[in-house]
Amino acid sequence: MSPDSPLLLLTPLLVIFSPLLVLYTLLRTARLVAVRIFHDDPIAPVPVRDGTLDRVKLFRMWVAIGVSVAVAAVFGTAWDAAELVSDGWTTLLVTPWLLIATAPVVITLLILCAPRHRRRAMRTALRVPLRKLACFIGTLVFAPALITVMVLTNPSRVGGSLGTWLGLACVAAGAWSVFLFLFSSAAVARTGFGVAAVHPALPALLTSVLVWELAAIGGLPAGPPPIAYTMLIGGPAVVSAIAWWEIHRLRTRYGVLLRCG
Repeated sequence: MSPDSPLLLLTPLLVIFSPLLVLYTLLRTARLVAVRIFHDDPIAPVPVRDGTLDRVKLFRMWVAIGVSVAVAAVFGTAWDAAELVSDGWTTLLVTPWLLIATAPVVITLLILCAPRHRRRAMRTALRVPLRKLACFIGTLVFAPALITVMVLTNPSRVGGSLGTWLGLACVAAGAWSVFLFLFSSAAVARTGFGVAAVHPALPALLTSVLVWELAAIGGLPAGPPPIAYTMLIGGPAVVSAIAWWEIHRLRTRYGVLLRCG
């Protein structure tokens, strides 16, 4: 092959960008699968969409991120900055399990408070979140199951280039299963297993409960005690206020009553 061959010149670029392309493909396909699994159920009641409310939630989220970063930058250390990133991942991974523990209690209380003629329909609508819960547990089990299969089959026993390709394929499959679980966790944290199918106000109710549970688990943020306690209490308080404002808008603008469903 000539030294000026285009293929030879492109080889370094292929070596650099091929892993990035594979990583992008794994991330994109895992995200698409997670979105497809946890999308709104077509047979469930369509959730109420409120553009103003969505913008307020987005604004609150970015303000919370900005305040946390600013406090960590002004008063914290490099360890505090790393802990801030770690807390974000912890929240992403813990939220689905808090939902699994909290949602049954909130849903049961809401159904008991509903009129008798509405309870049957609300119990029937539980099929949507239960199905998504089963899918989420499936994404969690998928990764260790795949690793177990890889260990049992042991692709390294296959010699030559075939064994190398099998090993790479197993690594890619394992990474994809982890990405699928992470994207599924994010989708579940955002949609709450589709509990809006039971009652449109349920996501707001669950949010107002979950933020206080996460605050209790997370402990004090970085910074001086007055600022840390303000952030610890102020963050969940603002989220709860927005959640109850959402319930108020559902009642006044869309006729969705909390007790009547």
